[in-house]
Amino acid sequence: MISVSTAVLLAWIPISIFFFYRLPIRIAILLVFVAGWAVLPNANYAATTVAFPYWFLGLGIASNYFLTKATITGFCGLLGLLLFDRHAVRRITLTFWDIPMVMWCIVPILSSIANRISISECIHAEVYQLLAWGIPYLLGRIYFSDTDSLRLAAQAFVVAGLLYIPICLVEVRFGPQLYAHTYGFLPFQWIGAKRYVGYRPIGFWEGGNQLGIWMGTSAMIAVWLWAKRIGRHILGIPIAWAALSLLFTTILCQSGGSILLLLGLLPFVFVSHKLFPRIMAVVLILGILGFAGLRLANFFSLRTLVHQNSAARYTAGFLKKIGRGSFGWRLRQDEVNVAVVLHKPLLGYGEWDWWSRGHLRPWGLWLLAFGMYGVFGLIALEAFQLAPVIRAVWFPIARSDIEYLNLRHALAAAILMTAIDNLLNSSMILPLLLIIGGMSTWQSAGKKVSINIE
Repeated sequence: MISVSTAVLLAWIPISIFFFYRLPIRIAILLVFVAGWAVLPNANYAATTVAFPYWFLGLGIASNYFLTKATITGFCGLLGLLLFDRHAVRRITLTFWDIPMVMWCIVPILSSIANRISISECIHAEVYQLLAWGIPYLLGRIYFSDTDSLRLAAQAFVVAGLLYIPICLVEVRFGPQLYAHTYGFLPFQWIGAKRYVGYRPIGFWEGGNQLGIWMGTSAMIAVWLWAKRIGRHILGIPIAWAALSLLFTTILCQSGGSILLLLGLLPFVFVSHKLFPRIMAVVLILGILGFAGLRLANFFSLRTLVHQNSAARYTAGFLKKIGRGSFGWRLRQDEVNVAVVLHKPLLGYGEWDWWSRGHLRPWGLWLLAFGMYGVFGLIALEAFQLAPVIRAVWFPIARSDIEYLNLRHALAAAILMTAIDNLLNSSMILPLLLIIGGMSTWQSAGKKVSINIE
């Protein structure tokens, strides 16, 4: 008998076709991806009674689950493109900025060949990568490269965040139970759920951290809409109240990382002077790359540091006391698995469960990608996330954005929020690839643009 999760995922195909048939294609794409990620089940998970089922990965990695909301939304986007606007593909001209995504999409084949992986497993990983990552990026390149389309995508994120506020409030009070009641088993439903005020909500996402990043992204874009006076209302709500509501809900989600990232990246929204966002972007990008480099080099042991250094020991004890001990735990898991990944540093193991050679799996997407696809995969993953940020703050390709409305700075901050979160979590918000793809173009973004301000 087909499960509820599988039935809902498959039902998204005709629903998506209806969107493409009745609505403008950009609206249909946003509904397929943004609404799909907000309401669809993650996958038809095999239930387990194990208290900590660490082997369940985020949907960004091609694991033993193929039918997920990552692949189903990608498939629906591809189907809509082929059925209703297939000639749009001819408008694409690959540029230097597309190389990282191309590399990311072909690295499963290269890794499979290097490790002599079976043809079936190679096809599984390659098709998953193309549907989950390649298709939303491609659609972003085609349909969200100009300013008006990027602003439409930004508003879609805000609308989705506003519609999620009631779900967050209910689960803060009663616990993360909506997914289980609707679709069934969710691997990390109650892990870390109890918080200072009630519970940390999950909704229909992979975990509380991912929902926190989603709400933080929506809040950041809403603050930009408010600060730049782009419209007065959204969903009939005054934009100031919408922004404040999203800020409050992000804090109420009680995901420490998302709150810190939101507060730390808000200057991208308010500061229009070129020098500040450039310096801030460079510092953050170097921090991301430096973090990965230091972890791989394993210059120091976190466990040794905590044992030998009184300040580190006090910090670790304080984090545990306030319920934030998971930060140190995640870093320790990285440390344990570094020795395993360095056995095959170029193209990785080609297997999603490569970490089974060590201990518990690492938690960061960057290290999971390195173990599976090696340094080629890691460079590709970081490059296509960080390239749009560099483009936005360093190359004034659309001066009305850079110097006046600052749209691409706000979206660059949203991308940085996810890129930094990927250092400690494996849950990538894949609809963000629509924006990453749109901001990775050169020709369209360099055209003269005009924006009507309400």
